[in-house]
Amino acid sequence: MMNVPKQFRRQVQLAEVGEVGQQRLLASTAVIVGVGGLGCPAALYLAASGVANLILIDFDVVQAENLNRQILYSEADIGQNKAQTAAGFLEKRFSYSRIMAINEKLTAELALKTFETADVVLDCTDELSNRYLTDDVCHFLGKPWIYASLNKYAFQTGLMLPGKGQGYRSLFPVPPNPLSLPSCARDGILGTTAGTAGTAQAGLAVLQLLALGEGNGFVQHSDTRNGESYKINISASKLKMPEKSQLLEYNYQQFCNSFPSL
Repeated sequence: MMNVPKQFRRQVQLAEVGEVGQQRLLASTAVIVGVGGLGCPAALYLAASGVANLILIDFDVVQAENLNRQILYSEADIGQNKAQTAAGFLEKRFSYSRIMAINEKLTAELALKTFETADVVLDCTDELSNRYLTDDVCHFLGKPWIYASLNKYAFQTGLMLPGKGQGYRSLFPVPPNPLSLPSCARDGILGTTAGTAGTAQAGLAVLQLLALGEGNGFVQHSDTRNGESYKINISASKLKMPEKSQLLEYNYQQFCNSFPSL
């Protein structure tokens, strides 16, 4: 085996990865939107896998009630910006990491600028409006993206391949009633559920970067209490490609709150 850092040797032993695959990871860029219960384990495992270039986007601050699942932070970090704190933690742990922290809320303008440089995008916010925004921008840019959502002891992960017409809008052209959606703040969440979901997002991202993952988009639902899961494959649709001006003018929050019963 050639000059491979020790931390990657077990990965390089995989015939499908090898040194070429590891170098591909080291040269890859992933954008993580939201560095909370999903984004923390996702960022940690992407960095540990050798994805050297990470862009972390989060405007929020560390709060005590979230420390059970936001594993990159400690009590001493309460009140600090999540993206900047997570970047500092990862850069200290992984010397090869090159991390950009963006202390802003995701907008179409910010997404167009940052997603363009990415090989894969992870939406770790568990916010419906961000899913539609990310889907539209990734559709425009032709980028694969991965989301996760949480519900107490269960979670859902989705691999979106807009370049193949297999995006979030392909499954959900109309948003659900927002009042029907689960909420960690309202319903509670087991910390390990968030950790499992975020790790699953990182796993899907690494497989995509290595060209070893699914060739089609899908959504998978998993229940950690009973081990049950089911998978929905996304059929290709001929969605009209949005224009850049439309993305910048679109009100995603209003769209997601436009359910007729409200």
